Amino acid sequence: MAETELRLPGEVARELGISTSTLRRWAKEFHPYLSKKAGKPGKSGAGAATHRRYTQADVDLLTQVKALLDQGMTYGQVIQHLKGEKPAAKEEEQEGEAYSIVPSEAEVEAPALGRSFVVVADALRNIGENQQAIQNSLQVNRNLLGVLIQDNFNLKEENAKLRDRVLKLEQAVNELRRQNQTPPLSSEEQRELENRKGCLSFSSK
Repeated sequence: MAETELRLPGEVARELGISTSTLRRWAKEFHPYLSKKAGKPGKSGAGAATHRRYTQADVDLLTQVKALLDQGMTYGQVIQHLKGEKPAAKEEEQEGEAYSIVPSEAEVEAPALGRSFVVVADALRNIGENQQAIQNSLQVNRNLLGVLIQDNFNLKEENAKLRDRVLKLEQAVNELRRQNQTPPLSSEEQRELENRKGCLSFSSK
């Protein structure tokens, strides 16, 4: 296959929907089933490690590997599947070479920055909920304040009515007192009363 037909790790990782570090790990785990440039690229003449390159056959095999891992298989079970053997049960495999189950995509692929965004989003959501609770409390307080103001107006109105009633009662009492008083004497009755007083004073001498 010509060099131009080989694919770069970043391109393959994007196609598979995984990170380049996961792709590199798979290349190491399943190198016997990949091309040499993908599984064990070796070193250049200067002694430096060469970069991995993937053929279309490598991409197809890794796509199958991803599907098997997504089903819950371990690396050992996937290798047995690629050998054409029936995958061993998990209990049997624990007696041989131990392979860890691949974590979920969110655990493997989510970078630290993404997790930070999740934390920030949760914090913002909590702040929003707290603000909503505060607004609800303020609305309740405003409603109570409105009730108190209305009650104050009602009390003022009742107080004004009571003052009017008290004034009317005082007027009625004063009228009754005036009616119960002895009416004033006429001029003739006053002269007669004075004459009687003069007679009494004369007789007393």
